[in-house]
Amino acid sequence: MRGKRRPSGWLYVLAAVIPVLGCLIAMVLVYAWFPGLPGTLESEVNIDNLTQVVVPGSKEITFAESGAYAVYYEYRSVVDGVVYTGSERPPALACTLTSRASGDEVAVVPDDVPSNAYSTRDRARVGRLIRSITIREPGSYILSCRYADGSSAPKVVLAVGPNLVWEFFGIAARTVVTAAAGLAVLFGSGMLAAIVTIVVAVKRRRPAVAGT
Repeated sequence: MRGKRRPSGWLYVLAAVIPVLGCLIAMVLVYAWFPGLPGTLESEVNIDNLTQVVVPGSKEITFAESGAYAVYYEYRSVVDGVVYTGSERPPALACTLTSRASGDEVAVVPDDVPSNAYSTRDRARVGRLIRSITIREPGSYILSCRYADGSSAPKVVLAVGPNLVWEFFGIAARTVVTAAAGLAVLFGSGMLAAIVTIVVAVKRRRPAVAGT
């Protein structure tokens, strides 16, 4: 009877290759799930993505995707070279949002959150969240706002677009999830390589069983 054959050296090679494959998989995950973090931050958390509306008045706004949006009151703002400055306290406005295609109205919900705010470095534009909008059908909508008492002045600026704070937290969450997934792959591949190495080493140290 022939003795048991000791494990081949190729298993050591496999143990060495596993971490390398783990690194490659982790890199693919990061690239596929979250490419270009600086570019993403710049494109998504950017007040230039907001559509400014001088009110009392109306303006057509295009929502490319369904989801939650915000209306900000810019008590310091610049529109077409004109500087607007007002009280930090939001004015009493009545706003409607109407679908250009269907004529249906979308609720513009009061949602005054002073902490959900933004400003440029020179503070030429400073805004705070005052309304929330939920868009179910992407498309063009008409935002109209007027003073509750019917006044025509002073003119103030609203800005409509993504909820910047939630956009930032969403990007941060995606970063954490991607990093965790990459680390899990690296840790798992390292553990697997270590187990293979230990098992092979133990088996190779056992004496072969002689034939009879």
